[in-house]
Amino acid sequence: MSIMNITKNVKEQFANDKNLAMRIDFYKKYTTNKYKFTDWLFDKYKFKENMSILELGCGNGSHWDGKIEKLPRGCKLILSDFSDGMLNLVKEKFSLDYKNVSIEKIDIQSIPFEDESFDMVIANHMLFHVPDLNKALLEVKRVLKEGGYFYSATDGNGGMRPFLHEAIKKFEPETEAYSEQLSFNLKNGAEILSQYFNHVEKFNYENTLAITKTEDLIEWLKSTKSISGFSEENLEKLYTYFENIRIRDGAINIPRETGMFISIK
Repeated sequence: MSIMNITKNVKEQFANDKNLAMRIDFYKKYTTNKYKFTDWLFDKYKFKENMSILELGCGNGSHWDGKIEKLPRGCKLILSDFSDGMLNLVKEKFSLDYKNVSIEKIDIQSIPFEDESFDMVIANHMLFHVPDLNKALLEVKRVLKEGGYFYSATDGNGGMRPFLHEAIKKFEPETEAYSEQLSFNLKNGAEILSQYFNHVEKFNYENTLAITKTEDLIEWLKSTKSISGFSEENLEKLYTYFENIRIRDGAINIPRETGMFISIK
């Protein structure tokens, strides 16, 4: 099993929103695509009045900041995660002011709702953490209404991951950090989802990062330690390596592979 799918590692990584919030801010700060990723996602969602919507793995809820107010009339939204720390943050954000929003602790591998309960299910950047993906997708299909939409954003195995792997390899020749293939990614996602859903379409979000402060990249690396497996012993050497690139090029330019699948039951 991949280090990214080991439940203990994932729970440690997302026990609270420290790591997640840091990375979200990092991407916002250094993304070169002015079309914000969250706006891009919401432009893809097909909201209609009176929909029942479930998000699995909602994290700290930042996905919905400034967006819940724009849901069509009559929509009911359930935000869920398997981390108590994340859910406490989401409750503080949304539970008092939005009567159409409820917060629940849910494991995607065992969704506690009846068949065909939802018009829309969202699971962004989390399917590659699920130990039993088949079980999870069977559950999503089960609770989704006929003709309902399943949205699943994910990353590719290229871009940032091999860039970081090659950098760390210079100082840790035997490292496997960032070399593991994501179990659910942009390349294999359509094939996987097509086993469960009638129609699957992929959309790519074109983007690169232009990092102008090397310290921020080092902090990003630290935030992924429990799911990447690199050694912190060489962080000072990595800082020097990346700082030389920044001085030479004006920024540390890193490609990103991100996108979303839209599946219809």
